[in-house]
Amino acid sequence: MQTIADQEILHKIIEIQGCVIQGRSLKALLHKDSDFYLEKSKADIIAVCVNEHQKVHIEHVIEKHRLFSHLLLQYLFPKKKLNWNQFVKNCTDHFNLGQKHHTIHDLFELFKGIMTQKEAKTFTKEIKMKEAVLMPLYAFDKLDKIGFVCFIFQAENKIDLKKLENIQNVFQTLLQPLYDQHYSLVYSKCMRIDENMKLLTEQEKRIVRKVLNGKSYSEVAQMLGISINTLKTHMKNIFNKYRVTSKIELYNKFSSLT
Repeated sequence: MQTIADQEILHKIIEIQGCVIQGRSLKALLHKDSDFYLEKSKADIIAVCVNEHQKVHIEHVIEKHRLFSHLLLQYLFPKKKLNWNQFVKNCTDHFNLGQKHHTIHDLFELFKGIMTQKEAKTFTKEIKMKEAVLMPLYAFDKLDKIGFVCFIFQAENKIDLKKLENIQNVFQTLLQPLYDQHYSLVYSKCMRIDENMKLLTEQEKRIVRKVLNGKSYSEVAQMLGISINTLKTHMKNIFNKYRVTSKIELYNKFSSLT
């Protein structure tokens, strides 16, 4: 992480990290302090896009009036999810060697491949975007990209890149320990609880729910109409996905759900 001169931002990072370690949701913590990040960056909207199973997920949106979030439902969510590698290419195509940021004036530069040029132009106009600054977020290895943060400005003001770098470092510092490089997934909590069971197939979800409710393997197999060997194969895959070796460890992973 680069040196941050702003002591208030450093204290905010420490405060949030402490809350995340205790199991609180990062999204809720960022939303609670949205005014702080907007004031420090002077941006009108901040959008953090992360890698989720090689698909683009707009994990955090910080804004005052939910305009961007509302329009996302209209322009992006009804469509298929954008491939992460395509999105990274869209972003990094504009970065020269060693460049730490890129200024854009049209959201088509980000969402090419999922939005038409006409849709992106309309989206850009509806959020009243004059310009935006894009910055990458890196994993601990400084090579793997966790995501990108996009600072959107609705007025043509002079942009202070140092202030944006400070907020970029906040997100990078907070997301790095929550990023699972093996599964290309950013967890919402430090406890690594996969609340929506994103790693599992639909059949595996059915099995986990029954196992967590105390059913034996034979009972679950009978309820789902599968053989005990098939069930054990599913459980082995589930254990591998969550890196556990027993039902007790699996229960601990999901203890907040039961």
